[in-house]
Amino acid sequence: AGAMASAGAIAASGALPALAEEEGGLLNFGKIELGGGFGLNLNIPEINLINISILVAGLFYFLGPVLGESMASREKEIQSDIDDAIAKYNEATARLAEAKKAKEQADQVVKEINDSISK
Repeated sequence: AGAMASAGAIAASGALPALAEEEGGLLNFGKIELGGGFGLNLNIPEINLINISILVAGLFYFLGPVLGESMASREKEIQSDIDDAIAKYNEATARLAEAKKAKEQADQVVKEINDSISK
């Protein structure tokens, strides 16, 4: 503890860089000063990289199948909606063709009536 205190006192006095007081552990790669008060922290335990990795892996492991099933059912529902929309479009197109045919017939009847009146 005395060596740590003296190293801290020396670092605080400016004789050593501020990062020299950190001891390099197994996963401690120190900090890289980028200037302007910014730095890149490479101390893996301090940035919880392992914890975050385990958390993300666990989420994928446990939620992956549930989300996969949910996405598959949603895909089927969307495909069903698309198929229904296509069927409605085809039905509307057929009804439009029938309406156009009926309009042409009505126009023909109107023309015949107008021709008979003008004679």
